[in-house]
Order: sequence, then C-alpha cells, then structure tokens
Amino acid sequence: MPRARSPQLPAAVSPTGAAARVAAAIVVLLVNAVPVVGVLHYGWSVTSVLLLYWFENLLVAACTCVRIATHRRLTRKRGHWRDAQLGVSSNGKPVRGGLLREYATGAFVFTLAHGLFVAMIVFGLASTHADDPMWAFSPSQVAWGALAIATMLAIELAFDLATIRTRSYAWLQDQVRRRMGRVVILHTVIIFGMLAIALTDSPLGALYLLVGLKTLFELGAGAPGDPLPAEPSADPATAEPPGWLLRLADRIGRRKGGAEGFRAHWKRKHEAARKDARDDEETRPA
Repeated sequence: MPRARSPQLPAAVSPTGAAARVAAAIVVLLVNAVPVVGVLHYGWSVTSVLLLYWFENLLVAACTCVRIATHRRLTRKRGHWRDAQLGVSSNGKPVRGGLLREYATGAFVFTLAHGLFVAMIVFGLASTHADDPMWAFSPSQVAWGALAIATMLAIELAFDLATIRTRSYAWLQDQVRRRMGRVVILHTVIIFGMLAIALTDSPLGALYLLVGLKTLFELGAGAPGDPLPAEPSADPATAEPPGWLLRLADRIGRRKGGAEGFRAHWKRKHEAARKDARDDEETRPA
C-alpha cells in the first residue's frame, strides 16, 4: 500500500507556481530573442552572438550564486551545509563546503575554461573572414547584447529574491541542479554550433539552428515554480525499482544477490535520500 508523503515537509513549489512558470518562459524567449533581433535588425555578427551566449552562461552562474547565498542567509536551512549534492569534484575529490561552494566551483571553473575555447574559435573565425562583417567581432555589439540579457536576468532574479525567504530548500536545490545541467549542456550545444558554423561557412543557417535548439532546451528544462515534492524519494513510484532494472540485475548481478540484492540496495538509497530531505529542511541555529 503506498505510503503517504511526510506531512512536515513543504512542497518545492511557490504559491504562484503557474505564474512563475509563465514568467520564466517569457524570460527565456526574451533572452533568446536578443541575438535574433540583433542579427536581423542591427547587423550583429555571428561571432558576437557566440560570445553573448557564453556571457549569458556566466551571468546565470552569478545569479544562481546570489540565490543560494540569499536563501542560506535568510533561512539557514541545514541543506546548505551538506556536501556532495551536485557531484562536482576537484583533483578527483568531491568539493566540500556546502551547496554554494560546490555550485560556484563547478559552474565558474567550467564556464571560464569554456570561455578560452570560445575565444579561440571566435577570433579565429574573425581573422579567417576578415572582410566579411557577418564574422567580424564587435565589442559594441557584445556590450549592447550583454546589457539587454543582464537586464532580463536581473529582473528574473529580483522576482525570485522577493519570495525566496518563503521557499523550501528543496525548491532551491532543484533550481541549482537544473542550472548546473544547463551550464554543461548549453556549452555542449554552443560548441557543436560553432563547429557547424566553421565547417559550413554558412553563419546564419547554423546560428538559427543553434538559437532554436537552445530555446527549446531551456523551455523544456522546466522553470522555477514547477511542482516538485520537497522529498522526491518519498514518491511511492520511486520506492520500488523499475521492473526492467530488477530483471537486468537478475541476469548480470546474481553474485551480488540478483533482483533481491538490487532491491535492498535501492531501498537503502531511497531511505537515505528521504533522511537527507528531512534534514535539509531543518533550520540551523545561528
């Protein structure tokens, strides 16, 4: 019989969840419209747009750090000081020091390293097509685009900060994980987009493809306010491993107990996740 969800844990959804999803979708569309409008109406170059995308990821990382730090200061939820929540490691060892340090290390190190790669590609393309304005790097184009994107992200951040004191730790943790995945996946999309542009010598076609993929991914990745439980592992559907995994364990893991051994391992992980979810929502004394 399915167990009821633990009543003392808040839901990871804001009171205005539907409005938050709509607002987040609008922000995604507006941010991704900036390079399109710039190229079509102001003659921005492809290389400027590629740098703008990198700068956007940098701003998203900075805004996420502000969310984490503000939520930690206002709520003092214990989850902020738990290690190894995002799987980020340094020199082969998990980053310790809590959620803020782990996210900042992963997001900024990855973004800055990727920035070197983007810079080499951008300036390489600009020098190879020195006479074509569609490939030329323009500091003013990047500056105007960065200002527009920063303004939209700042408005989104301000709305989150206005209600962040009332948000559960589970809500924040979900947003951080989504944004961490966004950093990695969007950098991958940008790399392949740059390679397609460089190989085809057709900047606009590949650019529109890149814009479309990026926009669809961000819309499909979910938005702040999605109704996710604060204790995801308490969902009865996750308390029991899927049947196909049990059958696979019976075939290749008989020495370790087969399906029953895997089921026991699954339940141990399930209970550990439930305990972490409960502990994360407790308030740490000042």
